[in-house]
Amino acid sequence: MQKYTILDTEMVFDRYLTEAYQEINPDCHKTRIAARKLNMIALLDIGIDDLGRISVGRLRSWTTEHQDEGAMLSAAFDDLRASADRTLVTYGGSAMDAKVIELAAMTHDLALPPQLVQAFGPRIVRPAHLDINAAMKGFGKTWHHLSEVLVRIGIPVALIRDKANPDLAFETGNWDLARQHCELDTLLTAIALVAWRRIQGDPCLRISQGTFALIEGYLRQRPNAIVSPILRNEQRNLLASISSRFAEAA
Repeated sequence: MQKYTILDTEMVFDRYLTEAYQEINPDCHKTRIAARKLNMIALLDIGIDDLGRISVGRLRSWTTEHQDEGAMLSAAFDDLRASADRTLVTYGGSAMDAKVIELAAMTHDLALPPQLVQAFGPRIVRPAHLDINAAMKGFGKTWHHLSEVLVRIGIPVALIRDKANPDLAFETGNWDLARQHCELDTLLTAIALVAWRRIQGDPCLRISQGTFALIEGYLRQRPNAIVSPILRNEQRNLLASISSRFAEAA
């Protein structure tokens, strides 16, 4: 069985860091990535066996609602070290999540977990970290946003409408909504992972069945999630589509 841990983070621009960089380089009108601070980390474990069967493990998350960035990061790092046998999966993480995590680790004098430690020399990231976006880009120039991929494979727009404004929950002080947003992104990334693995030639995987299983595993842990009605309706649609294909094959 191939074991994965899906990672997603949420972050905000820190006012002090933003103003400090603008003071150093007033001609730069773009806020730099180093001005971002983490305020949420979510992890989801999944497994895919040789027959294409998907198991959904623990979903957990940490926020800075009652602790600082360093304490949150330390807890998440300890969790990842305990899951060192799993491949860490992100969507676009090598260009964003991993970079901000590295900067935050430097700020708080924390050693990175093995999945995020860079190898010495010309290699960029060890195989313990799979960035689906980078894998899809390959040697080309086209980067796909996760929302584009999800819409292309039929995920309802209602599930991903708020991805364009993830900081709203932090601005309103609704930490529960923010946590749900971050945790949902791990599910959506897991769906993209299954679709990507399928097109690479995995003979037993099917995207519809895999998506159904991932949603079911998510809802068992978060039955009262605000998006649960949308997810349940998507499951019904997936089941109808799967049944229809089986009927045609018969």
